[in-house]
Amino acid sequence: MREQFEKLVSELRAAEGDNLLSVVVYGSALAAPEQARRSDFQWLLMTRRLGAPDLRRIRPVIRSLRAAGYSMPVFFTEQEFLDSLDVFPIEFRQMKRAYQVIYGIDPLATNLASSANLRQQIEYELRGKLLRLRSLYLPAGEKVEDLTGLMTESVVSFVQIMRPILELLGEDPPVERMLAAKRVGERLGVDMTPIVRLLKLREESRRLMEVETEDLFAAYLECLGGVIDAVDKIGA
Repeated sequence: MREQFEKLVSELRAAEGDNLLSVVVYGSALAAPEQARRSDFQWLLMTRRLGAPDLRRIRPVIRSLRAAGYSMPVFFTEQEFLDSLDVFPIEFRQMKRAYQVIYGIDPLATNLASSANLRQQIEYELRGKLLRLRSLYLPAGEKVEDLTGLMTESVVSFVQIMRPILELLGEDPPVERMLAAKRVGERLGVDMTPIVRLLKLREESRRLMEVETEDLFAAYLECLGGVIDAVDKIGA
């Protein structure tokens, strides 16, 4: 990948000159390189300014990057990045777990959102996902297969927030979903059995009975409510 990264930097510098401040690659491709696909590489591009003319100049470079199978980068000006630390604390902390600067300054070296901002975004994300889950239940709850699919798909998005909860509590979170969920339950005093069961169900082909599915959904909602209530009280 090194030659491709160097080519990307060269093309971006040719397009933007000294306006380009930093090119960072991050994500699961760096955390587990032996299993990496091009789509697993995430990108952050930082510039001094980022108006419409700048975007037009780098459009051909990004088009080539996407055509090669890589993900669309996220774009920040330097000031926007600093001003966004309190808005995207989860995302920036996830970036910091595994990243590499391939050009310019390191925006993640010292910048980190406060614990208060992290707790607020965690609660916001959890509450928003719970509201959506309830809404989606209304049509999905009419069929066992649809409700099972809703639960096994949505549980991943909730578990993604488990790792930031552990970071908020001062722990280095495990990468494995099941371990992270169980540890959150231990720290918050919440029974995570429904979430653990749904994670296992994602790997199984067993079909649930209708009553069993409804009971699991009820327990799932109760579990999520318990997590949210506990997060709300952190630092109170």
